[in-house]
Amino acid sequence: MNPPKPNLAQDLVRIHKVITRAIEVCQDRGAEYLKSGMPSSVELTGYGSYTHCLMTVLSSHHTSEDQITFPEIRKVLPSGPYARLAAEHHGIAQLLSWLPARILDLSIDPINAISGIHSTLQKVSNLWPPHYQLEEKVFNEQAINSLLSPEDQIRISQAASRHSQEHSEPAYWVVPFILFNLESDDRMTMASFFPPEIMGELVPVVWKEHWEPMKPLLLV
Repeated sequence: MNPPKPNLAQDLVRIHKVITRAIEVCQDRGAEYLKSGMPSSVELTGYGSYTHCLMTVLSSHHTSEDQITFPEIRKVLPSGPYARLAAEHHGIAQLLSWLPARILDLSIDPINAISGIHSTLQKVSNLWPPHYQLEEKVFNEQAINSLLSPEDQIRISQAASRHSQEHSEPAYWVVPFILFNLESDDRMTMASFFPPEIMGELVPVVWKEHWEPMKPLLLV
């Protein structure tokens, strides 16, 4: 069976689903820890890894839009809300810049670290829904298909994917994070764009010990 061809509008919706769920999970689990007590060291490690993945995936998604996807679409849709979206990307990036120090502090002062992560992501969550909803409204499937050929969509999608992979690390956390923040149908579609060894060997075997602490937070 041949893999589905990349579709920019559908790609956009899928990665938005990953990020949306991850923001909600980070906030909900953080609030639970602050209310009910700190988790085990393994679970705390998983929470830190999961938060790191959210940070790096969201950041690389936005830089791939700013540097690759939107400049390409702008050639055929010059009237899009690019300045507004870029400004929102900048605002979210400023908030995300607070997370690395808080993630590092999880092993030293978990209560304050989780409180800081929760507070930061609350601010992100206030910006995120109107941001991604505008993108999906403007760059919907009908609009994209009317503006870009399948070949152009494949080219842009592959370039954006390469950028995201290069700026989302480590892969042994990020790939399972992306796949298992999606429901099964979307996960199967996303997995079809990866080399077969990703799902056949790397995720379930080679990388398992790295991402397994995140498992309670994922759709596994």
